Amino acid sequence: MKLSLTISVKNSSVRRVFFPLASLFFSVGIVFSSPYIGMLRDYLSSSFGDYFNLFLYILLGTALIEMALFLSVHIKTERLKRYAAAGAVALCLLLVRRGLISPDSRVALIELIHFAEYGILSLLIFYALKGKPSKWLACCWSVMLTTTVGMSDEGLQWLLSSRVGELRDLAIDASGGLIGQLFLLLVIYPPGIKYNISPRHIRSFLLGLALFILLGGLFIGQVQSGYWIEDNTIGRFKSHFTSSKLRQLQEERLRLWSQSPLLLREISGDDREPLWRMEDFYLTEARCHTRWRNQYEVEGDLYRAVKENLVLTRFYRPYISLTHQQWERRRVQDYLKKAGKQMEQPYYSICFRYLYHLPRKSVYWLLVFTSAGLTFSLAFWWARGGRTKDL
Repeated sequence: MKLSLTISVKNSSVRRVFFPLASLFFSVGIVFSSPYIGMLRDYLSSSFGDYFNLFLYILLGTALIEMALFLSVHIKTERLKRYAAAGAVALCLLLVRRGLISPDSRVALIELIHFAEYGILSLLIFYALKGKPSKWLACCWSVMLTTTVGMSDEGLQWLLSSRVGELRDLAIDASGGLIGQLFLLLVIYPPGIKYNISPRHIRSFLLGLALFILLGGLFIGQVQSGYWIEDNTIGRFKSHFTSSKLRQLQEERLRLWSQSPLLLREISGDDREPLWRMEDFYLTEARCHTRWRNQYEVEGDLYRAVKENLVLTRFYRPYISLTHQQWERRRVQDYLKKAGKQMEQPYYSICFRYLYHLPRKSVYWLLVFTSAGLTFSLAFWWARGGRTKDL
């Protein structure tokens, strides 16, 4: 009896230390490995070809089989309801696969692994919190903290020139954490279980939600917001900068790049850029429009090719001139004749289409801070007037 009690105490103390540390190190590993993931994927794909993708599919399949074996051993009561719940979670996974994951098989495989990473992270965070708040509150906190790690990951990728942070990737990360918690609530723990939720738990959740609103607003306002650039001849395209700022950057980059041969070699692609260099969004946008211009030309879509060339000529001339990618006037005139009346049609560039246009950022920040403030106030109002409830 004494021995079993000692073992249980040691196990509980080990769990109290293990899961918080595992959550912390796993989160740091996800965030700071992001600059290397693309490079590692390209290296393994080029070295092993289709065998690399096959290995990853086998790895995912093995994980699913192990999960099914775990459920068959773990579920001993109310099997029908809990297996139905497992089917519902699998259906949610399929919806994520259809709605968020890229149709490109190579990209989709990496995104599915990323999705699984955040699902595992949410489980680690849940068990790190288990025993402190209620299970319901631990699940809510796990989803919010997992999404916060995802915002840190995508925010870091947004700052680095070697990666791109998108809201769609954040949605994949958040859905991984959410489905991980649904799996816990619906499958691992018996359905219909009641959680004792006190006013203190509600207040803790609402305080966390207020902080989450601020972080989410910061992520969208700084990482995912942009501006419409409208031109009567070109049409419309999105940018991280206003039209006047683009023209100012055009003059600054011409002076900067002309005076630095080493930087010019990196811009031209002759030298590899450092992984941890801060991203130059003006350069990134110039490369995007150049890539699509050249692709449209190869595909024979001269209307879009000429429009993208107009964008480059008017707003990103230093890049195409210093990297010797500027089209000759005769070439442009020939394409204009072939495009004909198509040039009169309105054009919308697909470069950086994921950016959200915020007409007035002051209004946006007012809404963010108001929502966070109301949630913060509600936390203390609920704590004063609430009573313990069973949900």
